[in-house]
Amino acid sequence: MTRPRTWRLLAPFIFAALLPRCADEQGSFCGDGVVDEGEPCDDGNTDSNDDCLPSCELAICGDGVVLKVHEACDDGNDVDDDECTNSCTLPRCGDGIVQAPEVCDDGNRDPYDSCLISCVPASCGDGFVQGDEACDDGNFVESDSCLNDCVLASCPDGVVWFGVEACDDGNEDDHDHCTNRCGLPSCGDGVVQNDEQCDDGNLDNHDDCLSSCLYSHCGDGFIRLDIDDPEDPTYEQCYDGNASDHDACLTSCVWASCGDGFVWAWAEACDDGNLDDDDGCNRACTFPQCGNGLVDLGEGCDDANQDPSDGCLNDCHEAVCGDGILRRDIIDPDDPAFEQCDDGNLDDTDACRNTCQLAFCGDGVVFDGVEICDDGDFDDDNGCNNT
Repeated sequence: MTRPRTWRLLAPFIFAALLPRCADEQGSFCGDGVVDEGEPCDDGNTDSNDDCLPSCELAICGDGVVLKVHEACDDGNDVDDDECTNSCTLPRCGDGIVQAPEVCDDGNRDPYDSCLISCVPASCGDGFVQGDEACDDGNFVESDSCLNDCVLASCPDGVVWFGVEACDDGNEDDHDHCTNRCGLPSCGDGVVQNDEQCDDGNLDNHDDCLSSCLYSHCGDGFIRLDIDDPEDPTYEQCYDGNASDHDACLTSCVWASCGDGFVWAWAEACDDGNLDDDDGCNRACTFPQCGNGLVDLGEGCDDANQDPSDGCLNDCHEAVCGDGILRRDIIDPDDPAFEQCDDGNLDDTDACRNTCQLAFCGDGVVFDGVEICDDGDFDDDNGCNNT
């Protein structure tokens, strides 16, 4: 008696549950290929590896189903460091997730940060310069340009840099078996050692230290070029390799000159070491001679030319009116030395007055043989007319 009643109570629910499966044109269900209300998708198949699951839900990473093409894996959990990442990719170095056997993974391809592209922490010797490293050549060779502690090789660091340093004792003692330049002691290394007088570290033989590490001096065969002051006792102008003071270069390594007290052969007649022109040897280092351009003892002038018509005659006497030579170097009539004539006599009645001016009517002197009178004025009424 109770079974019919139970069936009557359950029948509507059973019918409702079976209705979608029995519906045709008047009903719909998940898997019919039609996206109905409440369904994100419906591709009409039971393939769990496409974009729409058989439950009519869109496939997503983490749903436990591997989506073809788009997902490499899908383990359906939120654990990021297991065999499938939360982005549904297989673990790899560079994905930004630290997985065994990785020590680090920063997700980039930068080899110069704290994590290398091989997913190991950056360290000295990895071949990449990072942080406080000055260099990193990735090897364990201590004798190259980069030390094993990633510091640039330098002198003196105590390690011999192959091909660059001859030695390296790691100290700053410049007078031991290895200099501060990491070279073996030698003349020219800039350090005075053993029997050296000096060592300026260069090969210049024209400064105060020769390339032989001896002090420069006059007579060493080289001219010093580093001294410009002629008053400096080490100043040198020349060197000719001999001990003669009678050629162009003196034994004091300066050029011979008139007045140095040494007679320069073939160039000077005398040299008394002074500038006195009255002692038998003048300042030009020649013996007194008219025409040498110097006023020697007994000369009134010396213009070193052969022109007798200027202010100095060829006998080295000053030109004067009455010397019989007409001066042609004075053209200004108002100059006291101006001459119109010079007949070399004391006759004031000829054509040339004793003032070396031409005679003329009215000059106050009777021109012999030409004038009867000359009263020096232009008055026609005083007994001597203007003619």
